[in-house]
Amino acid sequence: MYSRPGHLIGDAWYFIEDDTAHVYYLTSPDDAPPEERGHHWDIGHAVSDDLVNWEYVGLALRKGEPGAWDDKRLATGGVIKRDGRYWMSFTGHHLADQPNFQRVGMAVSDDLTNWEKTPENPVTVPDPQYYELVSTCPRGIVNWRDPFLLDTGDEVFHFVCARRADGDRKTRGSVGVARTRDMRNWEVLPPPEHDRIAHEFEVPQVYFINGRWYLVFCSHPVMLSDEFKARFSGQELRKADYSMVGESPIGPFHIHGTGEIVPMNFSPHVYASQLVQWKGEWLLLGTIVGGEAISDPISIEAGETGLHIVT
Repeated sequence: MYSRPGHLIGDAWYFIEDDTAHVYYLTSPDDAPPEERGHHWDIGHAVSDDLVNWEYVGLALRKGEPGAWDDKRLATGGVIKRDGRYWMSFTGHHLADQPNFQRVGMAVSDDLTNWEKTPENPVTVPDPQYYELVSTCPRGIVNWRDPFLLDTGDEVFHFVCARRADGDRKTRGSVGVARTRDMRNWEVLPPPEHDRIAHEFEVPQVYFINGRWYLVFCSHPVMLSDEFKARFSGQELRKADYSMVGESPIGPFHIHGTGEIVPMNFSPHVYASQLVQWKGEWLLLGTIVGGEAISDPISIEAGETGLHIVT
């Protein structure tokens, strides 16, 4: 388990190279007073050789200077290696935006430690052809956050928490998609087809495991549609990680049962989890709810009904 005394830990994402795991995660600034922690996230960095014991490296990225597009706080992203360099996607929030309008930026590194934001930032914003620009979400946010990077060879996709521009407002929660060939110029694409069950699909990720594509995301019960919750009347739902099974990296994706990856009685209670492939095994690591820490790895099995922990 990873924690850093005196600092909150939020969503985390991972990169594995040469038997070293790198975790990048949302963290409170070193000089933030306790009441401000969680409102002004920067991005921290730690490393491990076993996914259990972690060594803090330092801050990978800080929020922008006053007036910058990301001057309020940073949020969740992803890391890949392409064309001999490392690329980090991240979310930026601007202090002047009312309501909160989210944007995606990129940073580049040659060593996974020293990162430089690219001059093209922000690289994507929601396209009103496909996605909401006037929020109808309960949180009042123009959703475009948590960019997860997927390299398919010819091109790279990023997947974000977004909301469709059409349909029932209670199920407009969607995955936003953009693609690039050079990591600097991005094209926003229509949302993939997937079962519509929520106001928000937070921290969306796409993985190819054993011949199937899996969409992973997290959500709160209050964000799930009444119709979806009615399928499981009498069954308690909590903030949780979910999976859907798909036919391609851009769907269609379908949910089986509740779709929950981690069962209700499992401890610790994790959220905003991501998968890593470590020495041939797929593992899940998540932020412990209320614990200000990242969990130890949890074994995962992938099947025709989705992703589930190995019990």
